[in-house]
Amino acid sequence: MSEVQALADVHALLRLSEQSPAWAILRAQNAPVILSVLGNVFPVGNQQLAGTEVMLAADPVLADIREQTGLDLPRSTPAYVNEWVKAGFLVRRSPQGTREEFYELSPDTLGALEYVRQLASPQRSVTRSRLSTLTGRLSNLAVETDPDEATVLKRLEEEKARLQARIDRVREQGAEAITDDEAVEKTREVLALVADLPTDFARVRDDVEQLDRGLRASILEEQISAGEVLDNVFRGVDLISDSEAGKAFNGFYELLFDREQSAQLDATLAAVLSRGFIDRLSADERTQLRGLVQTLESSSDDVHDSMTGLSRSLHRFVQSREAESQQALASAINQAQQLALKTGQVMSDPSRSIGVELELTTRQPRSLSTWRLHDPADYRITADMDVHEPTEIDLAAMRERIRESEIDWAELHESINYALTRQAEPSISEVLGHRPATQGLASVVGLITLAHRFGERSEGTEHLHWVGADGRQLRARYACHRFPDPVSTPRSIHERHH
Repeated sequence: MSEVQALADVHALLRLSEQSPAWAILRAQNAPVILSVLGNVFPVGNQQLAGTEVMLAADPVLADIREQTGLDLPRSTPAYVNEWVKAGFLVRRSPQGTREEFYELSPDTLGALEYVRQLASPQRSVTRSRLSTLTGRLSNLAVETDPDEATVLKRLEEEKARLQARIDRVREQGAEAITDDEAVEKTREVLALVADLPTDFARVRDDVEQLDRGLRASILEEQISAGEVLDNVFRGVDLISDSEAGKAFNGFYELLFDREQSAQLDATLAAVLSRGFIDRLSADERTQLRGLVQTLESSSDDVHDSMTGLSRSLHRFVQSREAESQQALASAINQAQQLALKTGQVMSDPSRSIGVELELTTRQPRSLSTWRLHDPADYRITADMDVHEPTEIDLAAMRERIRESEIDWAELHESINYALTRQAEPSISEVLGHRPATQGLASVVGLITLAHRFGERSEGTEHLHWVGADGRQLRARYACHRFPDPVSTPRSIHERHH
């Protein structure tokens, strides 16, 4: 049985080593650098920082590490941050209503940091305080799970007798406090529990987000209907808050922010901080103890806000019919993928013609390397304008200039009608074959306009040829249109300017 269990453990650990960011960060080549930078940038643990704050905090730390250690860290700070996000060491969020991104440590990174800190500063494995905590919790568990009324009453009577004996002893001899060593020991046990809270909060938040993603995926995959979720919303059922992770956190949150419990916690903490043994703690330990309540409240507020936001977002998702549109989109994508798979099985040769001609769009993609910054100074006119003396107007030159600036529609109408005398239903390309484009691209554009007005769309595309202003032969592919009937000829440019 042990061999089977060992084999199962190996497979489980192999999978974990491939998927766990905590495992990945510990075996990374620059693991000391990553943990050092993240631990200094996020000293509180589960806090959220704006992207600019992260870059400003991480950049000098990386620079100091390069200078002091000589480690090879060739990338920039943003490049390392992006790499850590992709690896799962950092979580990047874009809250609604804000333009800036926010970063926080992932639960796996918090666990890795805590493990390394324990290696660097190991706690004593066996202490009187820890043993007392263990036996006390075990005793409470035995009492709370005992169904025998007689046994429970007997233990309560014994506890009552012990309390009465202690009361009598205090009245006779006065209060006897524990030693400073024992007090410091108990305080460090409390701080050890507090150190685990950032990881716990992060895991709760991660569990809630995974639940939200799972619910949305189930709706899109139609494993559960949006109507079912919507019914739960109207009945006041919050699927996220009612989950196991949600219930566990809500219990903690309600207890922490209960007015009576909160006041008692503040008073207890103030009393502990007033004791003399506090001076024997390190400065960091005293700071952690003083900020205990603030840390608990701010961390739990973040998780509570996240849960509330996800619940509202899920409600909007099903109430706004967005789920139905997403389902339709997912269904269309799946159908397209299935058709592509079937086509790929039939059309194994990528160069084989499939008998379908796709029309190209008018938008032409260009490489970013061809883009240049616009400099307004390039278009600023600094020289004075030359003043020319008026001269006599050359009518022939004016007509030629007008012809260059306007499309000669009369000529194009004549070209179409001429092509109709030569063949039936000529296309744009065939019209140009009989009468070339005398105005270059302008003639081609004019024929396309007339084709949409007087012609008929036919199947396929064709090449249109013309001569550019520089004398080069040019061509373009365009949808095939044919002219079935003659077109009326308007007045020419020459006639309009006589």
